Amino acid sequence: MKHTIKQLEDCKVEILVDVDADIWQEAQKKAFQKQASKITIPGFRPGHAPEAMIRGRVDGSRVINDAIENLLPRVYGQVLTEEKIQPFDRPSVEVTKVSDTELSIKFVVTKFPEVELGQYKDLHVEKAVPSVTDEEVLESINKRLEAAATLVSVDREAKLGDTVIIDFEGFIDGKAFEGGKADQYSLELGSNSFVPGFEDGLVGVKAGEDKDVNVTFPTQYVAELAGKPAVFKVHVHEVKEKQIPVLGEEAILDMNIEGVKTVEELKEHQKKVLLEGKVNDVEREYYGKIVDMIVAASKVSIAQAIIDNEAAQRHEQLKKQIEQNGLTLQQYLEITGQKEEELLAKGKEEAKANLTRYLVLEKISAVEHLGVSDAELDVEIAKLAEKYSMKVEDVRKALGNLENFRDQLHQNKLHEFLIKNNH
Repeated sequence: MKHTIKQLEDCKVEILVDVDADIWQEAQKKAFQKQASKITIPGFRPGHAPEAMIRGRVDGSRVINDAIENLLPRVYGQVLTEEKIQPFDRPSVEVTKVSDTELSIKFVVTKFPEVELGQYKDLHVEKAVPSVTDEEVLESINKRLEAAATLVSVDREAKLGDTVIIDFEGFIDGKAFEGGKADQYSLELGSNSFVPGFEDGLVGVKAGEDKDVNVTFPTQYVAELAGKPAVFKVHVHEVKEKQIPVLGEEAILDMNIEGVKTVEELKEHQKKVLLEGKVNDVEREYYGKIVDMIVAASKVSIAQAIIDNEAAQRHEQLKKQIEQNGLTLQQYLEITGQKEEELLAKGKEEAKANLTRYLVLEKISAVEHLGVSDAELDVEIAKLAEKYSMKVEDVRKALGNLENFRDQLHQNKLHEFLIKNNH
């Protein structure tokens, strides 16, 4: 089938096809016969009347349209196969010439992203050497002690670091506003979890007191409150002091860490935990640098339509997350000081970067045959069954979607390959 290919901008190609005359004639004949089989003429069985009698009752334009519609998949598929074009989505189609004897069709195809790999082996990447200081060990121990702290009611003025149990209601111009009221609210003073100025305004209160706290909402806030002065009427139920356990045998035993009973053992344990965390961070950063170098050395052509599609999906996911947190997109934009156009533009940049990274890694996987076969999947499932003393079928049920597990194994395989082949 005669056709020509023209490369367009933005990873698109224009395909002009002149359908062979005999193929076009055959398609029209079939379309005519299909319509003719439904026409009844007195004195003849359906579809058996003379063609001359039937032709006058058949809609010629419909025959042409049906013939074209039936031919399109065959014509399009044949050209894609011959030219080895991988389309991203459905093409735009235009019939440029049509008659009883001729049919020409123009397809505009958005191509699937193309990847030209750069160097991805024998790259040299600096790798940090993790270490843990005594100060970091002590800080981590103090955090554990603080996490085990208890709150005890005190009969004194509240100070920063205390927790107050309060009822409050907010007013603007003497009118209560939506979302500005709560009862038995637990607030740690100095946590910066409330409107600026509110927590500082409660420093010095005592249990049983009432106090009006004046604040001004930030300019980057929901529109109905942004920049406005407000008064919160507060009733204090309790003032609680945080009592942190003293580092010693009792506190260490309460931590319930296997094999840890003394301060020195706790220090060694925390040092080991911190070092493991830093090693993991270093390995993650190291792998990320390798991938970044590979991506930077590769050439990836992605149609804008693909980027826009990915960005649109990410934008919808963000909107759902925002709504789950009780905000509208507009409120989120007001609080963060962004415009929707800026958010969308940023989303497209991130979508392009993520797609580029994904496509480069998938290309390496294809070139190096790093996919996970069904046999390999079965082996890994059997290993899990042995490790957890479970039946294989129970492991399969527990894993649920095995394709997710296959992808996890695939990512591990790719990770190991890139680490092994770079230094």
